[in-house]
Amino acid sequence: MSITMPAPEAIALRPEFFRLPKPGTSDPHFGFSRAFYYNGEQRGWWKLIRICDRGKNRGVTLIPYRAVADFIAKEREQQQ
Repeated sequence: MSITMPAPEAIALRPEFFRLPKPGTSDPHFGFSRAFYYNGEQRGWWKLIRICDRGKNRGVTLIPYRAVADFIAKEREQQQ
């Protein structure tokens, strides 16, 4: 089995992190819902990053792109 590497310009367009999608939508990179990302974190597939100001209840939740891409590649290999 040969592995093809993406073109360097395609790699440059991939973010290191991206925001959790809003409720009822999916993310633009993989098409997964926010519920899928929360479930994946609970199962130990990846760790979401939460950023908020001290004393605040709300903030931003970020998803590590590479962790999700690696998970998809691993799942694909297991299915072949």
